[in-house]
Amino acid sequence: MDRTLSRGMEGQDVAELQAALNYHLRPPHPPHTPEGPERPPLKVDGIFGPLTEARLIEFQQLNDLDDDGVVGRETRPVLFNARKITVKVPINKANDTSGVSSFQRTNATPFVVGLPGNQTQVSPNKPLIAPVKLQNRQVQIGGSLTLEPIVGPGAQAKTVFLSVQWTWVEQKDGRHLELALGGQFALGLTPDTKELAPSAQSFAQVTIADLVAFDKANLHLFSPSAQVSYQSNFVQSILKSNSVGVSAQNQVTWDFVKIGQHDVLSLFCQQQLAWTYDLAARKGTVAPSFLAGAIWQTNFF
Repeated sequence: MDRTLSRGMEGQDVAELQAALNYHLRPPHPPHTPEGPERPPLKVDGIFGPLTEARLIEFQQLNDLDDDGVVGRETRPVLFNARKITVKVPINKANDTSGVSSFQRTNATPFVVGLPGNQTQVSPNKPLIAPVKLQNRQVQIGGSLTLEPIVGPGAQAKTVFLSVQWTWVEQKDGRHLELALGGQFALGLTPDTKELAPSAQSFAQVTIADLVAFDKANLHLFSPSAQVSYQSNFVQSILKSNSVGVSAQNQVTWDFVKIGQHDVLSLFCQQQLAWTYDLAARKGTVAPSFLAGAIWQTNFF
């Protein structure tokens, strides 16, 4: 049975704890890992000291655990949620005749993280989905061009839009999931009478972000997403129809203003293929469209 670990203890299981904390609490890199102070890796020496305790408390707080600095029945399964890891720690014989080994700090050989009986360096399996948190609020402004439908009735249309969305981001580096909920107001012209045609839309969107990205250039080239929406269409302030839609799209984003690790202003271009069903006319269309504009990320709302 695994023992409860707390400050002042020593042993191989303490070294396993330190290796797991180094894996879970990497240096902060918003929005993919939690914000916070710099996190230099713990020295995996098998000694449960104040630095190990502080890092453990941080892990417990991030995972809504009792932050008591103790690895017990509640913390252990969250910390080692993938599979058990083993850390080989250098142990030198003490200069006595008792035959008892003691832990001594040494730089003779680096520690090895691996499964029991395996000396190759591996890491614990990553969870399928990392913790997700509300990362930002966005205001988007831009324009769109919808081409003639591939399927169904309709015509080419141009609009300008203003949207607001809340974005929840998976807390990990590189490729990650994003969930956005928001609303959009758009203004266009009817294709026949050229009258103003405002519309209001609510939407939910799931994105696999940063499949292709260049971090040094703050450029995100391939982030495919799927969106569902409900839209009300007006003509001269009179409700004309309601529609539902499903779309697939990719967004290219360039973050050109950053404060620290936080994106503040970005430019984007989006390619979209959407199916829209008019609830009044009971007709559906499939049409490609292109959107471009600017994004302002804020915490004001």
